[in-house]
Amino acid sequence: MDDIRVLVVDERPGLTQGLLLALPKRGHVRVLGPVLDAPAANEVIEEGLADVVVVALDRADDRGIEIVAAIRDAHEHARILVATLHGGPETAAVALAAGARGVLPTEREVHPLIDAFRRVSAGELVLPARDLSSLVDRLRDRQPARNDRALLGSLTGRETEILTLLADGMATQDVAARLHISPLTVQSHVKNILAKLGVHTKVEAVRIAWREGLRAATRTA
Repeated sequence: MDDIRVLVVDERPGLTQGLLLALPKRGHVRVLGPVLDAPAANEVIEEGLADVVVVALDRADDRGIEIVAAIRDAHEHARILVATLHGGPETAAVALAAGARGVLPTEREVHPLIDAFRRVSAGELVLPARDLSSLVDRLRDRQPARNDRALLGSLTGRETEILTLLADGMATQDVAARLHISPLTVQSHVKNILAKLGVHTKVEAVRIAWREGLRAATRTA
């Protein structure tokens, strides 16, 4: 597995130092930064030096969400996580609306961190399971596109099944294991789902699924 280069955007070095201490010195994640703001982050992204961007929300200037939006505006496909010690469904909903793809685990432990970076680098959502139901309710309250339901109706049974599992918080590997198919087959179905829904990322597809109430009947922790 290639190294995942993680750029930290923060006004203080604490988050960067915490990640450096938590992650193995020789591994698959390289921590860069911190850089102060969106223009500095955009320069690094434009040079192709960052795979994932972590934006600290616990800033004295309260510009974290603004920075997320500015990075996403400049780089539509940027993989952005937010980091905060004061999370919750409202924070996650605002971060997703601004263009983030999830929330960095508050537990600074090696395996949750590496899994989060791996998943967001692959284009998946990274959200606390405890906040998922509340977050879905909040996003469903937002105004949906008029044709979302019709677009979902264009999916095959298998495509609907896969999108439902993704919307329920599963990673690609977990979906493959649940359906007894290969991850490559899941990815092939996901490409068809994105094309039919007219979106570019799994994050956007999952948002549509959430807004239209496409959820598994039960979840496992």
